[in-house]
Amino acid sequence: MEIKKGDLVLVSKGDTTRTCIILTDKDIIDSHGEYEFYYTYCLETGLYGLVYIHEITSMVSHGFAPDFEFHSEIFDTNYSYYAELYERFSYFPAYYPADYPSIAEDTEEDDTKEERSVHDDHLDDEE
Repeated sequence: MEIKKGDLVLVSKGDTTRTCIILTDKDIIDSHGEYEFYYTYCLETGLYGLVYIHEITSMVSHGFAPDFEFHSEIFDTNYSYYAELYERFSYFPAYYPADYPSIAEDTEEDDTKEERSVHDDHLDDEE
């Protein structure tokens, strides 16, 4: 069953079944495709919301309302601020020590110092 924007579908959340108009294309939350959802408008309640693909029980009508007008702040949000924060302040040198030779060298020097101290302590015990 291929669902597109403007289709009318039946949605069941267990005890209730409602009719909803699909307002957006399918979105996927994870890489496994287990959480696919649509943004919808429910005809009975007049509310907007997310409907997961496994909640859709059947297709009522293809192309029921392809030009359905809606306004939602979710789609008007400007996320460039967060992208800019990530670009300017994300710093994870521990994950990429090869990219930062000074960090890799510091780590190797620390390991050498520890080996020397263990060896020196062992020599002190023999005397």
